[in-house]
Amino acid sequence: MPQDFQFEQSLYSRHEFYKELSIQTRLIKHKNVEMLLRKQSENKLFHISKVGESVEGRSLNLIKVGKGKTKIFLWSQMHGDEPTATAAIFDILNFLSANDDYNEFRENLFKNVTIYFLPMVNPDGAERFQRRNALEIDLNRDARKLESPESMILKNVFDSLKADFGFNLHDQSKYYSVGNSFMSAAISFLAPPIDEIKSIPSNRASAMKLIGELYLMANSFIPGHIAKYSDEYEPRAFGDNFQRSGTSIILIESGGWHNDPERQFIRKINFILLLSAFKLIAEKSFNKKDISIYESIPFNDERLSDFIFRNLTLCCKEKYYKTDLAIQSEDKFLIIIIRFRPNHLFRILGTCLYFQHITTLTSAVMNFDLVKNLLYLKCLPRNLII
Repeated sequence: MPQDFQFEQSLYSRHEFYKELSIQTRLIKHKNVEMLLRKQSENKLFHISKVGESVEGRSLNLIKVGKGKTKIFLWSQMHGDEPTATAAIFDILNFLSANDDYNEFRENLFKNVTIYFLPMVNPDGAERFQRRNALEIDLNRDARKLESPESMILKNVFDSLKADFGFNLHDQSKYYSVGNSFMSAAISFLAPPIDEIKSIPSNRASAMKLIGELYLMANSFIPGHIAKYSDEYEPRAFGDNFQRSGTSIILIESGGWHNDPERQFIRKINFILLLSAFKLIAEKSFNKKDISIYESIPFNDERLSDFIFRNLTLCCKEKYYKTDLAIQSEDKFLIIIIRFRPNHLFRILGTCLYFQHITTLTSAVMNFDLVKNLLYLKCLPRNLII
């Protein structure tokens, strides 16, 4: 029987009313977060507290809302170049503080759950738009040693809350596909494993059931674009360790979407996903399902590229070979046009919109050294002629 996602459909149509308009790109800096927290601190609904500082002295802040027994903890941007969920969190804060026809939902939510947000765990990385922190440490490989202050803060907050549910919010590669397909993995879920044999204690089973419900719901908005992240056990990762401690952990990875380089549409999907998850947890309705839906979700693969050149003739040492060439460019060094020229040179012209640009060349001859250079385009600055 088709499920009724009326609440989520209404959120989809009304997201613009709650969208934080000061955030329009993926380049979210700590100063943007500080400004928004100052604005929200004027609302008595929220309790905002500083929980520590980064390597370079930028504050990490915890936002609390609600008075319910069930605790939900969300943390975002532990990798500085993964900001999609941070933007969605501020959309959610706007929604939670609004006064409109969702008031009954808010009242029921605040009565049943207490929600804690820790946005931008890695503000120094966000300042540079890089994965690692100022010490060049990947925070999500520091859950055991806790060498970085940001890692210690995250662990201390988690231990103090003893949350029932945790949401680990990340961005993933735009090249990830849904299984062996050419559908982008716009959203990928995971209930992180607690060991190498992928045991399923009750808290992980609850995470799987909740993901199953979210998967069915999200499929009504982005059908065919939802995958499951790799479930290889990573003993240094926070999600795996927090799951092992008994909290139900849900990983959400935001991926690529056609003509959405700033991931604003995927931000909207995050907004809906998280509010839907809060509703399911408050109503305790997700546990009626089994884990089979979760297990049926296809895993991520990587089958997408920015450009594909077909039927090239590759010249090497006066011998000719037929080949195809796919190019994946990094977000910081994207390409808008690669123009084939008679002297076998390519011109890089600015920034491309997104990965669904496919160029086909027929019966072209390319020098082998040029092909090697093309494979390293991500290392080249913009507007460079090679």
